[in-house]
Amino acid sequence: MMPLTTPAILSALTGAWRLARFDRTGMEFFDRTPEGALNSFYAALVVLPAYALLLAIRLWDQLDGTPVLQLVTVEGIAYVVSWTAFPLALFRISALLGKEELYPGALTAYNWSAVVQMAIYLPAIVLSASGLLPSGMSEALVFGVMMAMLTYQWFVLRTALSLSGLAAAALVMLDLFLSAAISDLADGML
Repeated sequence: MMPLTTPAILSALTGAWRLARFDRTGMEFFDRTPEGALNSFYAALVVLPAYALLLAIRLWDQLDGTPVLQLVTVEGIAYVVSWTAFPLALFRISALLGKEELYPGALTAYNWSAVVQMAIYLPAIVLSASGLLPSGMSEALVFGVMMAMLTYQWFVLRTALSLSGLAAAALVMLDLFLSAAISDLADGML
């Protein structure tokens, strides 16, 4: 991986934002080469501080009884696995679908879209955890944001891989399953 320049990051985030607005031209802002796909994993570093905050909110009740080294090790490994499990599955699935030439661009768009998703998800979770909203409203907010994020992922994968709506939905469900399995496995180790 080569260090990314600020213009390259801004271009990728512009593409991710345009895709979030269901604008297919967002794909034009990504480096869709294999090197661009590899560099898109820098998005994991951009998202990491927000992820750590979400983790603290989610595991707050468990933090007292868990040694810090165990928590950091288990959740750190889970974070890396969560950033690589779906891309590996997507690589194989893209080949099976005859879309391997579109894979680097799809991976790039998928990874950078995580930054936009986190920018929307984190405030919803913080607001929900703050207790400022009534319980039902808080749950509705988080549910609505999650549905919006899944729809966004669906659009990114459908656009980037030139898939049918149903095939893109199946990929989103696979990603959701892998994320839940990795999270549950990690939480069970704490």
